[in-house]
Amino acid sequence: MKTTIRRIQQHLGLAQDGIIGPVTLRAICSALGIREVPTWPTQTEVRRGTSIFGDPGREEQLVNIIPAYQLYFEGKPVRSIRVHRLIAPHVKAALEEVLQHYGPEKIHRLGLDQYGGSYNFRPTATGRSLSMHAWGIALDFAPATNAYALKSPRATLSHPACEAWWRIWEAHGATSLGRARNYDWMHLQFAGL
Repeated sequence: MKTTIRRIQQHLGLAQDGIIGPVTLRAICSALGIREVPTWPTQTEVRRGTSIFGDPGREEQLVNIIPAYQLYFEGKPVRSIRVHRLIAPHVKAALEEVLQHYGPEKIHRLGLDQYGGSYNFRPTATGRSLSMHAWGIALDFAPATNAYALKSPRATLSHPACEAWWRIWEAHGATSLGRARNYDWMHLQFAGL
């Protein structure tokens, strides 16, 4: 079996270790035209330094992407957002899908154009460990109406009109703290809980 897997990996231009890990699985799905939901590491794995995201704050792992629609940070237009290179294609694709689904007017009305940040080398709100933002694998949206302690239904991103927003991000493997734990509705991350 390992020989067959090595041949497949060789054909796909991958390291030939004979193990079907996440890189091999993604390459196979891509070659077959299958869009899989990525399985990202857990927060614990990320913080432990054993994940594909490596160490926090490493500049060579960060890239700037231009969002599919105009975002605003504290009322000022955002030209690009800085994220980990491994999630960049997923962030870009998710924002394109949000634009296609909602259109600019509804995006603005729902506050989906209000950007709260992505890469930021900082601790969590509790200060006990580094935030997923320190790896560039978390993004915040609509912070004014989705503050850390706001719960559903007060948090605007918990409203039914935002269901498609969350389905789009989740299709790219992102996790919502709001949907999972009913706090910090502004936050989405490419790491499991």
